[in-house]
Amino acid sequence: MAQEFGIRMAEALCAALAGKQVDAAEALLGVGSLLHVPGRSGLAGQYQGGEAILGLARRMADLTSGTLQFSSSRVLTADDQAIVLFGRVNATRHGTRLDTDVVHVFTLRNGEIREIWILHENQDHVDEFWTA
Repeated sequence: MAQEFGIRMAEALCAALAGKQVDAAEALLGVGSLLHVPGRSGLAGQYQGGEAILGLARRMADLTSGTLQFSSSRVLTADDQAIVLFGRVNATRHGTRLDTDVVHVFTLRNGEIREIWILHENQDHVDEFWTA
């Protein structure tokens, strides 16, 4: 049961990061939640707390005029403390298309998402997209 709850939490946050259910995901993140965004773009870095993480989700939605989409294809590993989602991210920005595989690694604790690592198939392409 805890495993299914964790999967639902991770999928809900992925929807939020795609700018679709930002308010619904707020309860999944705490003050101590930490998101690691890789790369060299202006979005890269660490985001501490639900407000900062959801602020990033809103910014990404704005930068892509609402075209950002994440589709979750499968859970690679799941238990009551860690969820790994494999999926695909798509968006359009300034006529440039982003279409790449992505892995989200979630650490769960006390019913909330505590830490998230994002890994992209082609980080250079992702960096170019966000700096265009």
